[in-house]
Amino acid sequence: MALDIRSSSPPNTPIHALTFFRGAFSTIPSNEECDLSAWRVIEMIAPEDGPRLVEDKSNAPYFVLCPLKVAPFVGKTAERFPGKSGKQRSAAHLTEGSAFAIDLDGLTPAQWERIVEHMVAAGVMFCAYSTHSHGKAPDEVRARVLLFMDRALDLVRWADVWHVLNGLHFDGLADPATAKLSQQAGVWMAHPDRVQLAFRIARRGALFSADALLSLVPPKPERTKFASHVVPVGDQSARYAEALALVGAEHYADWLAGLCALKGAVMLGHLSDEDGAALWWKFTDTASAEAQEKNDDSRFDPESMWARWMPSAAPPDALVGKLFARARDKAMTLVRGEMTQGGELSAAGLSAARYLAAYHRRAFEELRGVPA
Repeated sequence: MALDIRSSSPPNTPIHALTFFRGAFSTIPSNEECDLSAWRVIEMIAPEDGPRLVEDKSNAPYFVLCPLKVAPFVGKTAERFPGKSGKQRSAAHLTEGSAFAIDLDGLTPAQWERIVEHMVAAGVMFCAYSTHSHGKAPDEVRARVLLFMDRALDLVRWADVWHVLNGLHFDGLADPATAKLSQQAGVWMAHPDRVQLAFRIARRGALFSADALLSLVPPKPERTKFASHVVPVGDQSARYAEALALVGAEHYADWLAGLCALKGAVMLGHLSDEDGAALWWKFTDTASAEAQEKNDDSRFDPESMWARWMPSAAPPDALVGKLFARARDKAMTLVRGEMTQGGELSAAGLSAARYLAAYHRRAFEELRGVPA
């Protein structure tokens, strides 16, 4: 008999939380509500009387489905409030979550119909509503789905359950960016010119059983963690910035390696999501205008890449190690090339040599001709 993933807890149990932000670029919460029932969350995000009409979606409210904790501000918010603490939309300020806001972009009508039928047949409470971009392209569905569990989970187990739900109910088509509890989502909204295409599907039913979903999480294989080149936590941003500068963003393989490493660094806790994103913007801007020609294509747009891409082909520590190895090899090539010419090192050569001395001592000693 198949495992029943529905909870026996009352669906109206007030266990959910909802934190709002005034717009897409706001990091300080405008309102935080706790002890909400799942249906109340649905009413606050996607009210039955219709979507919010906005031309620019960044001006509508956004939310995360968890309460935030007071902690030191990070990223650009820390620059605005130096030395201050408070509640902020960032991975460093998250607590735990009992609900999901799952994005589905670019689905065919047939795919969407199958997903809705599956959700209805499961007998669980959910709300599916069109996003602001729905209707831009004909025969393409863009929607968000709200789902609810019977208890909150920590960030790691919450993400594990997200992947289970993606496989069970969404055919693996969910946007991987929403596998992070810190990923904000927009309320039900529509462009005035496309309001006739907006939709909302809400069904009462059972909550998901968190324990049943956790039982479906596949075991994680044990592996040896990348331990080379350990750097004090306070020096992480500088180390990554120096490595990225050496690798460069001119060639696609190097550019992608930079993205992979930064996302891996965030997963490993070396960088906050905001610090990783800031390094990514700076890194990608170093590419030539010719290399950035395809940035308007969503497949290569840096902002879209940062929001969507998550390590899958390799563990995050291996991706970080790959970046550092590229930086080491490029630094070695630069310094060795200038040394063989017999002149003094250029400014770039000196910078590369200092990088090797700081983080790759064996390579640095090899250049000097001294046994490691």
